[in-house]
Amino acid sequence: MIANWYRRYRMLIGIYTIAVIVGAREYLVSRGQEPIDFLNEKWGEMTDVVSAINPGDPDTDFLEAVQALQQGDDETFLAHLEEALASDVKHNDLLLQSYAQHLLNTGTNHEQVNAALNSWRENHPFSVETVWLPLATGPRGATDLSDLNRAFSEVPWAIDARIESYADGGAQRWRATITFRPGQPVDIRDAVAAASVLALPPGQRHLYEVTCVNLTDCSAERR
Repeated sequence: MIANWYRRYRMLIGIYTIAVIVGAREYLVSRGQEPIDFLNEKWGEMTDVVSAINPGDPDTDFLEAVQALQQGDDETFLAHLEEALASDVKHNDLLLQSYAQHLLNTGTNHEQVNAALNSWRENHPFSVETVWLPLATGPRGATDLSDLNRAFSEVPWAIDARIESYADGGAQRWRATITFRPGQPVDIRDAVAAASVLALPPGQRHLYEVTCVNLTDCSAERR
């Protein structure tokens, strides 16, 4: 009887799940910006409904991951993401993007970050979702900003990189929000190299090419 009920209402369940995923996207996009208030008890109730009627589904695991993140439980967030990914899910654009972003945020080695980014981009080459790269230092003026923009324009797989500040626990931090070029393999070290250009003296940055062997070890050679 349960199987018959599920088959009968499967489309409705799918629509409901998609609606909640849209809410998840709005939350993930909002992180690091102004706080929003829609993820409250209502969010938990909606996620609980999806979990009850569609347990064990990768999309359900993703929604539970976002709920854990909203509650500040990073460990459960990652556990739900990895549980969803274990099913070799490919259809959920935001799930694959969120996992890649998490690996980048936590300083995972570049091979794992690249694998996650390329898996996402290969399955969703025309996705408009972005990934943001934290910057060690932000631009101190127009020259720094211009040099950063020039460096990111040379990253072959990036269409655009928006340099922006955001508040983090009362401190001002900087990041590059990257839009991807369809069909191009991604090596996150290219973006790290672009972000490292500010370590060079102003006026000499165009004379050097920065390359990185991982996410922290970079060097500059004269062009």
